[in-house]
Order: sequence, then structure tokens, then C-alpha cells
Amino acid sequence: MRQLVRVAIAIFTAMAIALTHSLVSAQTPTAQVRIQPQTIIGQAGFFRVGQSAQGRWWFLDPQDRPFFYRGVTSVNPRYPSPYAEWVTQQYGENIQAFRQITFERLRSWNFNALGAWTGEELWEREMPYTVLLNFVRVGNLIQQPGIGLPDVFDPQWVSGIDAKAREVAGKLANSKQLIGYFTDNELSWAQLETPDQTVDSSLLLDPSLDPGLLQGFLSLETDRPGYQAAWQFVLARHQQNLAQLSTDWQVEIASPESLKQLTSRGVAIVSSGYLADQAAFSTLFAQRYFELTAAAIHRYDRHHLILGCRFGAPPSREIFQAMRHPWVDVVSANNYRYEMFDRMDIYYQNTHLPILNSEFSWVYGHFTGRPLPEEPETERSATQRMLEHGEQALQRAFQHPALIGYTWYRWVDLPESSPPANYGLVTLQDEPKRDQTDVLTCLNNSAEAIAIGRITTANCWRGNEGS
Repeated sequence: MRQLVRVAIAIFTAMAIALTHSLVSAQTPTAQVRIQPQTIIGQAGFFRVGQSAQGRWWFLDPQDRPFFYRGVTSVNPRYPSPYAEWVTQQYGENIQAFRQITFERLRSWNFNALGAWTGEELWEREMPYTVLLNFVRVGNLIQQPGIGLPDVFDPQWVSGIDAKAREVAGKLANSKQLIGYFTDNELSWAQLETPDQTVDSSLLLDPSLDPGLLQGFLSLETDRPGYQAAWQFVLARHQQNLAQLSTDWQVEIASPESLKQLTSRGVAIVSSGYLADQAAFSTLFAQRYFELTAAAIHRYDRHHLILGCRFGAPPSREIFQAMRHPWVDVVSANNYRYEMFDRMDIYYQNTHLPILNSEFSWVYGHFTGRPLPEEPETERSATQRMLEHGEQALQRAFQHPALIGYTWYRWVDLPESSPPANYGLVTLQDEPKRDQTDVLTCLNNSAEAIAIGRITTANCWRGNEGS
């Protein structure tokens, strides 16, 4: 009986919050946004993207209203296990009560979408959502230092992603609440030259770097399709001759086995000849990845957006260039850095596609350890710096014309986390964490006004510890 009373009180409280929130939200800044029809990507009647006359990208909901995505990942009553136990104690098997209370909490904090790793119990239940397909897991993962990728040359992987798409996309194809699909999360592309890293090709060999993508594939087991494709690719570019390859790379490659031994020692080939081949192979690899994953999804669902592969960091030019419509409709990128605007701009300048931040949190050292301008670090606690810098980062990011939304990582704390580095909006006992939710409620409420340029700052954090 006590459990039923607690649930009933929580439901009535959530309904009151929802009513208040709906009245406050009746007039939105996006009412004045006008989308240029020729820029729209997607199918009418489902979530789409388009660019305004002012050059700003937006999601469009199924009614063609501009939609600034404010999502949360990992909204799941089954994980982590301490949280699942608490949810069961509070709600029993009444997932409907958990769902209603959780959704009303999210809405009261001005979130409007569900990110990756949301439990299927919450799909198709009154809130827009995204789905992570994790195509990398359907085949034999290629995992080496710096590499975490599928073997895109393996027919078994191709058939595996088809089966995965049929299983998931096939049943969601007509959903009006699904925004779109992420193909994977934070793949390790083994790119030697990226916006974050350069190499000195005059060294020829560099033991301080992980071997690149091509070197890694040339060093796979001989029965792997990726190994065979890589050697066919390389020899075709060097007269089918290892002596010529050695000359062009300025590195002695006596046999495939000798190259494998070099790779096993963690020595990267960085000569200019190798880097040219690495770039060409990366282009081939990325094009196959994006084309094949898009084709698998489109065979079963042509209604929803393809939201990309959730980059952990900006990749190389070759990976960027392979990302294009209709293989990718939106570029998704995770970010845990203060310079969020600048990081998102790297993705936009290299693709000219709309950008969805697929993970963000301010609990990292980029926020907790960064002193405020002209202020001794000791005059601010880690929590104070975290909230103030986090607000600054998000406010500036909202001004980027390509950013169509952001995603808070995550719904509930992880057991191994400790203050101030607790990610969740709620504790493992399902209690709201007001230090974070109060600031995020204010920021979310101001996001659209910042996006259209009506305001530039929200002044959400007011310097009170624990507020």
C-alpha cells in the first residue's frame, strides 16, 4: 500500500509539473523560423532537417515545426544494476509509472528527446527518441591499438548489418516519434593525421604513435577479408612488388610477416609514401562503411534520418569527405570539452551537414579544473567551476548555425563515479541532482532563444554552491 501511495503522489506531482511546463512553453522562439524548402533532407511526415533563410540548421518534427533537440542518454530502468534494484523497489513491475514520472521529470527540466541507450520500454511513448544500431558488433570486431572497427570487406559483416537493420529498422519504419538512427558509437578509425594530431613524415617510423589503419589491416590474420583487401589494394599501387613498395615507403618490407612484426611492436610507419596510401585506403574504407550501413537501413526504413556514427573526436579529412547525403543526413559527435563551439565547427566546416552533439557532460577536468579568467583557482570549488564553465560552453555552442541539438550524458549516475564527477541527472536512488538539473533547466529553456539570436546568454548559474 505504501508503495502505491508513493507512486500515486509522484504521478500527480509529475502531472502538475507537466501542466505548468506546457503553459510556459506555449509560445516558443522557433515560431518565427522559416525553413528554405530546397534545403530539407528527409521524408515528409517524419523528422527531417532543413536550413533557415538565416543559414541556421534545424530538426523539423513530423508537423514541420523547427525542433531543437535537447536529449538525455541512457534513460533505462534496467541499468546500472544498483539503479535497477532501486527502481524495482519503488515501482515493482509497473514500468508505466516509472516511464510517466521519468518523462515528466525530463520535461520539467526542459529536455525533449531520448538519446542513445534508452530502454526499449520507453520507445514509442510520447517522447522523440533515437536508436543506436551498433553495427560494429554484428561481425568480428577488428581491435588493435588505435583501431576499433568492423571489417567492411567481410561478407559476413555485410549480411550481419542487413539482419540487424531488418530486426530494428524494419519494425520502426513507420514511427512518428523516432528521429533517426546512429550507426555506431566512437569508432577508432586509426587516422594518423587529424585536427588533433600531426605526424613528422621525415621520421619514416614513429614508435610513439599507434600504427595507422592501412598498416593495421595489412597486419591482420591472413584469412581475414580485410587483410586480403588491404594487400590487394597496396600491391596494385606498387607494381605488385614488395621491393617497389619498400622503395616508395622508404621502409624495408621484406615480407607481409615482417610488416606484421613491425606492427606488433607498436611502431607506426609515417613516411610520405605510406601516408599517401593510408589516405587512399581510408577513403575506400570510409566510403564502404557509410554506403553499406546506409543501404542496410534504407532497405527496411526510408522514412528516418541517418544520424552518423557518433564521433569521439574529429577524424581525418578522408573520413570527413566520405560523409555525404544520402549515406549520412546528420553528423553526430560527442564532446566533453569546454571549446564545444570550436569542436562542432570542425565537423561542420568539413562536411557542411547539420551537427547533432550526441553526448555532452561538464563533469570532466576540462570544466572542473579550468580556472576562471583572472581568478585564482582556489577561489572556486570544482563544482562551481564545473557549472559556470559548463554553462559558458553550452551557451556558446547553441549559437553555432549547424548545431541542431545536444545530448546530456547521462540519466543516472554510474556506481563508480564520485562528486563532482557524477554524470547523472538522478542518483542511484532516483533522486534529482539539483546542482545540475537547475542549471540545465534554465539552459534548456533558453536554447532556442540563443539559437535564433534573440539572446546570447542565459545567466543560469548564479554562483551558489549546490544550488
